[in-house]
Amino acid sequence: MKFILILFLGICSAITYSHAQIVDSTQYKIDSASIKKNATIKTDTIKSDTIKRDTVKPPAKPTPPPPPSWTYVLGLDGMINSGNVNRKLLTLRLGLNHENPNSIWGFYSSPRFQYGTNNEVLQEREVFFDFNNTWFYSQHDVYGLLFGIYEQSNLRQINDRLNIGVGVGWRIIGGKRLPSSRVQVSISNAFLREATDFISSDTEDLNVLRNSTRFRFRVEIIKEKLTLQSTIFFQPAINRKNLRWNSISQLVFKLNKHFSLTSTLDNSYESYNVAGVKSSQLNSTLGLSYTGSK
Repeated sequence: MKFILILFLGICSAITYSHAQIVDSTQYKIDSASIKKNATIKTDTIKSDTIKRDTVKPPAKPTPPPPPSWTYVLGLDGMINSGNVNRKLLTLRLGLNHENPNSIWGFYSSPRFQYGTNNEVLQEREVFFDFNNTWFYSQHDVYGLLFGIYEQSNLRQINDRLNIGVGVGWRIIGGKRLPSSRVQVSISNAFLREATDFISSDTEDLNVLRNSTRFRFRVEIIKEKLTLQSTIFFQPAINRKNLRWNSISQLVFKLNKHFSLTSTLDNSYESYNVAGVKSSQLNSTLGLSYTGSK
């Protein structure tokens, strides 16, 4: 009887132990599945975050504003002498320039008005207008020119003078090849028709064809502070013996962003004039200029 009781207890213990093993094994499988599921969720979350980070682009750098297409310069200069000779000379200058990299057309003009007296007697009343059209100037160093010039001169006894011409120009230094150069040099050549009406009826009016060579240079002596610039024209006639040439040179000292001090030297020569008018003329003036853009 005792033996049967011991055997019954042993069988019950074995059954209990086996049941416990089955329960623990099932629990382990459930926990393992849960871990795998959690791991999959986390992995998907990481991938989603990575996709989002890849999709979001960094903010673009701000685009610098395009350079102004129109620039202008207003200048007033002159000189005053007092004493045995009372001389006054005032010159009003305007410079207007248009350049657009997206356009083949460009424009520049440098009209001026000059007024001078000597001992209160009018000596100089000069009017000059020029309209210069350029083609492919912003795209190439070699460009086309189409221009017109109108003049009046009390000093040279010219009632009206009109020039119309066409030509080609070349930016030798400071154009597309060397844009950052502190030295700029260009040359152009054109053919123009000139019609000059003199005030005096005793002087034959001019109607000539000229070859016009223009030489320009600009030197930045002190960067963004002191500049020397000059424009020289050499214009012999083709169909008769006649020569004209003139030059305008300026030394510009920049005071700030807009204002500059200027020293200007104007020189001109004409081989054919009204009787009593000298062939050459030289003026030196000091002044102030204002530069702006749009």
